[in-house]
Amino acid sequence: MDKEYNRKLDELALALAENAISAATKTVEEAENPVKNIKWITHGEFTVETGRTQIEEFISDSPIDVFYVFEAHTLIHRPGTTRFREKWLRDITDAKHVLMESITF
Repeated sequence: MDKEYNRKLDELALALAENAISAATKTVEEAENPVKNIKWITHGEFTVETGRTQIEEFISDSPIDVFYVFEAHTLIHRPGTTRFREKWLRDITDAKHVLMESITF
C-alpha cells in the first residue's frame, strides 16, 4: 500500500514540477518576445483584403514555419502545399490501437 501511495505521490510531484517549469518558460518567452499588437479593424470595417493585410502585418516580423510529419514518412506536409486529410490521422491512430491491442504487456 505504501509503495502505491509513494508512486502516485511521485507522479503528482512530477506533474506539478513539469507544469511549473512550463509556466515559467512561457513567462520568460513572453517577456523576451512580446506579442506585437496592432489596431485591429472592427467588424463593420472588415473586408477580406483588409483582414488579410492586417494578418500579414501581424505576422510579418515573426516567420512561422509549421509542418507536420506522419509517423516516419519522409514527405513533409506544409500548409498551403499539401492538404491535411483528417483520414490520415484517423488511419494512423486506428492502426496504433489495433497494434496495441494485439500486444500483451
